Parts: sequence; structure tokens; C-alpha cells
Amino acid sequence: MAGRTKRQVGKSLMVVDTKREIIDILQITNRRFMYDPQTGILILGDEAYGQSIAGSHAQEFYDSQAGGRFDDYLRGWIGTSKSYPCGVIHFAPAVVMEQFDRGFDTLQMFARLEGTGDDTVIRGFCRLWEERIGAILSASLGGKD
Repeated sequence: MAGRTKRQVGKSLMVVDTKREIIDILQITNRRFMYDPQTGILILGDEAYGQSIAGSHAQEFYDSQAGGRFDDYLRGWIGTSKSYPCGVIHFAPAVVMEQFDRGFDTLQMFARLEGTGDDTVIRGFCRLWEERIGAILSASLGGKD
């Protein structure tokens, strides 16, 4: 996806068009995400680390004014920590087998962002509790594209 503009990750609510913009996930400590694989829109909630999180995915969706339907977005948490120095992408609610295609498209989007490597941990994807993104994508993609 050549030609995408690199966007600085801010601490407040962000709406990212992943077809036109790229971010570095290693700049994220702890925040909610919502992603619609059909539109390529990624909503990042307010950065929250060491403090209680106010609101909900639904409130952040409303505040973002991103459009579309809330239920079209896969949701979860993203960030880095001492336990996850290469990043973690945690689907919450977990992606179920009926959502496999949408979930896999979401993993491919994350794999194309800066900071995502084979050691980025994925949690809550189908029947896997915790797995590295490289292990999930390598069978069908031959690794990061």
C-alpha cells in the first residue's frame, strides 16, 4: 500500500482511514480500537494507561462521527507494555468463527501498519487465546506483505 500518509498517534480519539494513512502501533500504550474491514476505518479511543477508562466503545464510536453501523466494527484493545513489548491486539469481544473473514481482514490491516511484526501478539481471535500474528498469517500470506 504505497502512498499512504504517516500519521502521528495522538492521545485523544482518532479516526484513521487505513487505505490512505498509516500509524505506528508501538506508539500506543493502551487504547480501545474499532475497525470496519469494509471501509478501512480504524477508530482509536482515548489513550488510557494507569487510569480508569471512561465511557465505552459505543460512546467512542458515537463521538468519532465515523459513520456506518457500530456492529460492522470489530472491537478490542491495542497497545504495548512490559509484557507485550512488540504490541498486543486483543479482540473484545473475541472474534468467533462466523466472523473469521472480517477478523482475518482486520489482522491483515494491522500487519500493514508500522510497528507490527511477527511477534505482535493477537488475543481473542477465533479459537486461539493468544498467538503471534506471524503464526496466524504465515500459512496463507507467507508472512507480512
